[in-house]
Amino acid sequence: MAPGEPGLVLTRGTAGGIRGKPPLPSHARHSVLLLTTLLALAPSALVLAPSPPAPTAPVEPAPDGITQPSDPSGTETVGPSQDTALRSQATARLPDDYVPPFDSEDMQLSEMLKQAVSGNIDLASNAVDVKISEANILTALGAYDVFLTAGVSASYSESPQRGSAFVFSLGQRQVAGFVGFQRKLEIGGTISLRIDASRTQSLQPLNPTNARGGATTLSTYRIAPTLTITQPLLRGAGLRVGRAEINKAKLAVNQAEAVQIVTAQNLVRDLVSAYWDVLFAHRDLLNKRNSVELARSQLERTQALVAAGRLSPVDAKAVEQALAARESDVLTAENALLDRSLTLRTAMGQDFADRDVLGVMPATDPVVDPRTVNVKQEVDRALKQNPQVRQLELALASGRIDEMVAANNRLPQLDFQGSFTPQGRSVDRINNAPSTGDPGTEGNWGEAFRNFFGERPGEDGLLADWTINGSLTLTWDVQNRGPKGQHQVAKLQIKKAEINLQRAKQTVAAGVIRAANSLRTAGKVMDVAQISVELAQENLAAEQARFEVGRSTNYDVLLRLDELDKAWAAALSAQVNYLKALVQLQALNGEILPAYGLDTP
Repeated sequence: MAPGEPGLVLTRGTAGGIRGKPPLPSHARHSVLLLTTLLALAPSALVLAPSPPAPTAPVEPAPDGITQPSDPSGTETVGPSQDTALRSQATARLPDDYVPPFDSEDMQLSEMLKQAVSGNIDLASNAVDVKISEANILTALGAYDVFLTAGVSASYSESPQRGSAFVFSLGQRQVAGFVGFQRKLEIGGTISLRIDASRTQSLQPLNPTNARGGATTLSTYRIAPTLTITQPLLRGAGLRVGRAEINKAKLAVNQAEAVQIVTAQNLVRDLVSAYWDVLFAHRDLLNKRNSVELARSQLERTQALVAAGRLSPVDAKAVEQALAARESDVLTAENALLDRSLTLRTAMGQDFADRDVLGVMPATDPVVDPRTVNVKQEVDRALKQNPQVRQLELALASGRIDEMVAANNRLPQLDFQGSFTPQGRSVDRINNAPSTGDPGTEGNWGEAFRNFFGERPGEDGLLADWTINGSLTLTWDVQNRGPKGQHQVAKLQIKKAEINLQRAKQTVAAGVIRAANSLRTAGKVMDVAQISVELAQENLAAEQARFEVGRSTNYDVLLRLDELDKAWAAALSAQVNYLKALVQLQALNGEILPAYGLDTP
């Protein structure tokens, strides 16, 4: 990780002795070894016992996002002493003169995470899912778009007189057009406005009984706007029912984003854990090499004593066997290191076909700094911020919308429809000048518009020619078995979602408690493991000194060497467990991405 990132440093440690506390008295050393053994063998037996009720002091966020109470005695906390950090840093870093067994590429944690997140296929797929969900919102909103309809028509007809039938029209020519707008209402109904306009020419006989007596053409101009409203009164009525699909689409976006965050958090958690596995595989290899050097030094002492005649050659063979076993451990550690490197590169999504350098050399050293963790606050934060819990909460909210719609569908279908159509008409007047002196007039569009209104609005009303219609339509499923079944299914789905949410909260809370307990256990082990290493080193040096003067055997020296190997392994295992528990806690409480300066794509 780049300099300045929380909890990480980019400097290499020096290859010197291991820092720690002054040597303890002999009786205290045995107590420390006993405590270390108990912690290593039975970490699952450690249970977080609730502290008795007491006033708690305000807590302030630490730089890494984990709260540290100003008064630890007032809350339930876990964590070792503060001076553990100095000793653990010394054992976590690799010395400058360390050489890996195969070609390795220097890799910083921050760059590795950014590269893996930006190129991860699952995250790219999740990002597409989010965009699809956002597009579905637009689709749901499209149900309330305004629709424009328009059209024109023309017709021509002839109807000659047959027999003695009365004839009022011998033919007709018509040109008509319309334009309309329609929109669905959020409360469940629809509203539409349609404007019709037509010009009709009718061939009208002067004498309805004798079409041969002559005919005249009359033109009619008509303009008729129609406003229609349709509204359900029971089933399908209401704003919540009308906007159900929109609200579900919005929840689906949040669910897709939660899935994306879960994928990113799991990826970062696995990558960080794999990165520390590589670092500590290097450190384990270094410890195995140091063990080989110590065994080789013991072999040289033994061979010198054999040459001086103080020991038999059989003693040298025993040390040679121990040395061969430790050299085999080095080979095993090298294989484990290569496996950890390949695992890390696989998690990063890298291809091995054209890659020459397979090893990874971590360029970011961890600051293993155990700290107190307020368990209750961490559980509360995880239940609020955990994306898996959030995803199930959103699924539950979506299920409640489905249940509301299903309950509404059990109602009878009662629909109201109303329309209002005013119209303006203009018709030709026949020329009757010889008989009445009326020269007649021709109809036109202007007169049709004027005829919308009455000649005497105060007496006859504003509109002269209009029609209003209204209707109620009832559709009732008497048995109503289908809607009842769908409603029962929706309610059971809600119950199942609540159970899943409760299970997820239990799992998250238990995971936080386990991670906090692992942090405490690993911190305690780190607090005493370094002392165990110092004690094992002192015992080995003392045993070697007794061996030099003939007061000890190779068996005793090798036994002390085994104790030192176990102490190194215990210290290293505690550091690995601590870092993995920390990243697990960060993933559970939703802080892992900002803790490493990352965001979802």
